[in-house]
Amino acid sequence: MSRKPVLFGLGITGIIVIVVLVLLSVGATTYYTSTSDFCNNCHEMSTQNASWTRSTHTEVECIDCHGGVGVKGYVEAKIGGLRQAYQHFFGEVGTIVAHVDDPVCMKCHFFSKDLRYQYDAMLHNDPLFVPDKLHRAHFKDKQAQCTTCHARLVHGSIVSGGAEMQKQVCVDCHTKNKIYTDVVLPTK
Repeated sequence: MSRKPVLFGLGITGIIVIVVLVLLSVGATTYYTSTSDFCNNCHEMSTQNASWTRSTHTEVECIDCHGGVGVKGYVEAKIGGLRQAYQHFFGEVGTIVAHVDDPVCMKCHFFSKDLRYQYDAMLHNDPLFVPDKLHRAHFKDKQAQCTTCHARLVHGSIVSGGAEMQKQVCVDCHTKNKIYTDVVLPTK
């Protein structure tokens, strides 16, 4: 019996084992680097982590909001994370700025165009429901985004967590857009 088939078989088996180990390593690394614990490894994120842990979104991983939507958003987040890790290790970190687009919010939150839905009844049944009667006017012409009003919801205060909506933000926007009406914030 020739040794060539045995060596060939061992070579193929070795390659398969290496490929499987590489894939498992990439999968484990990708999973771990998608956790909020990983994000908090860098000192630049300590303030954001402190406010997040005290917010209403503490059960939501960082990448769920900052990772965009779909595979494209996930890949872009991973590339952005590599860039930030590089900057962290080579001392080039500046101010960290992250924006969350409406489609990301709407992965979890939802609203209904059905006028029969009422804010108070739906809020008690499902806290992820976006009250239509309060938001319809703001989304109608698409001048406002979720973060226009809720920008500090998750990363507000490191003491108390997310910040409540500030009436002055509403007044400033209404004044800028010449929308003269009384600004009344919803009560909880």
